[in-house]
Amino acid sequence: MAANIVLPSLTNWTEQHITAIFQATSQDDFTSAVNAFLSDKVQITVNGQSVSRTDFVNQLSAETALEQSATVTFSGAVEVPADSTQPVAAGSVGVFFNALIAEKLRVLGGPVTRQVATSLNVVIAQDPDVPQPKPSPIHGDFDGRRVKILNEVFTDTSVPVTVPTA
Repeated sequence: MAANIVLPSLTNWTEQHITAIFQATSQDDFTSAVNAFLSDKVQITVNGQSVSRTDFVNQLSAETALEQSATVTFSGAVEVPADSTQPVAAGSVGVFFNALIAEKLRVLGGPVTRQVATSLNVVIAQDPDVPQPKPSPIHGDFDGRRVKILNEVFTDTSVPVTVPTA
């Protein structure tokens, strides 16, 4: 019996990929999550500064290197399809989210915790550079979507360690 792949909405796709990046538990998982999200030719702006894909990925990797766990909470989203007749194929998405990151480092027995607050706008399109898989018994849409343009505004703050009192 063949199963059909149903592509998620642009907003769900964006949120799933962001969560996968922040919750990656190994360097291989992180690299796979980033490559499934960003085009190799993505244009990136962070806090008003243009950055290369390599620098952006290195920054993300450094932010998550000491991570023990992360909780990503989305506060809002807006989505505009590029073509209303094919609403999941391509378009623009804006999301606002917080990532609460518990690091492996401990202070007074508790994990060092950081909060990343982000407003992220992305333009998603079918990426012709993504190789299509060989035919399989699973039918449906191939998901060659990748972020072509990313504009991020974020802050990264330490969460104060609270010491339990007796």
